[in-house]
Amino acid sequence: MGHINAKNNIEPSLRTSTGAPGEQELTKRITDRVSALLRDKGFEVRQTDACANGDITITQTDWDLFLAIHGDADYAGDNGGGFVDYPDPSVDASTVESKRIKEAIESEYFKHAEILNTPHSNPNTKFYYMWRYLTANTPCCLIELGQVQDPHDKVLLADTNRIAGAVARGVCKAFNIPYDPPTPPIPTPAPIDWQKKYDDLIVIADKDHNLIIDVRGIVFGKGFWWTKINKLKTLLS
Repeated sequence: MGHINAKNNIEPSLRTSTGAPGEQELTKRITDRVSALLRDKGFEVRQTDACANGDITITQTDWDLFLAIHGDADYAGDNGGGFVDYPDPSVDASTVESKRIKEAIESEYFKHAEILNTPHSNPNTKFYYMWRYLTANTPCCLIELGQVQDPHDKVLLADTNRIAGAVARGVCKAFNIPYDPPTPPIPTPAPIDWQKKYDDLIVIADKDHNLIIDVRGIVFGKGFWWTKINKLKTLLS
């Protein structure tokens, strides 16, 4: 499982533990990449180890986000899936902000990761051990990326850039930081100088004079007429 703490130029913090089979490798790999992506977006990132609860830089600092990143166990017979949760209000004085950030991450992660969103809460997430070590002003969330050994999720979770990018998109959305570079505006085409173009204008019409098309060259076709300026000729072949 991994943790990310964040400030307004965001500091994430990472925590790694054993958890479900394969979870430790997954969360370390994903959290490292999430941190790199967020740094590229201007966030200040702090990663911690499994003893984050004893790190005073984590437990005595007001963060804008503490994000715990996990992989879930496989549940036979389902279609895989993950979820995002936030602490029970009794252990989170910033519960309104935690819920807001949770919803932002949720709205981006599952769409881009293509992992099924299976929202649910349990004591392990609502009363996760780290919640009691954070300052009152630190909102926090926990994400289960997907089921580590599920046949469907396992393939997607192996794609580090997909999964980490989906998490980073959610964090960026929560703090109104654009993730994708802005799309350059489409240039407005220059107006056509019809007087200048007139000498090269070919007009094509069907035999009933219904369709008029201006083109740059001569088009030949059976049953069509063509004209250049005011010279008209019927094509017979």
